[in-house]
Amino acid sequence: NQEGVPNSMLEAMATGLAVFATRHGGIPEAIEHGRSGILVAEGDGEALGTALLEAAANPEQLTAMARNGAETVRREFEQTAQTRKLEDYYFEAMG
Repeated sequence: NQEGVPNSMLEAMATGLAVFATRHGGIPEAIEHGRSGILVAEGDGEALGTALLEAAANPEQLTAMARNGAETVRREFEQTAQTRKLEDYYFEAMG
């Protein structure tokens, strides 16, 4: 029941979709609430519904979140970024 950052979510973000998700597992590592997507508490359907209604009323914000989410994926989760992070860990461990 514990997945890091779901690939399906990253793929959606990378294609320019705004993501609405729960604060579960590694999801908050990829989504900055209100900037690159929307986060709600697990099981809080009312909060999710409210967030969806607010987004529908503000398409400019939705577009900005989608754009920011795509940039987050490119910057933090593409292979080059992941390789760079791994190299940094190794260099730090070697002192």
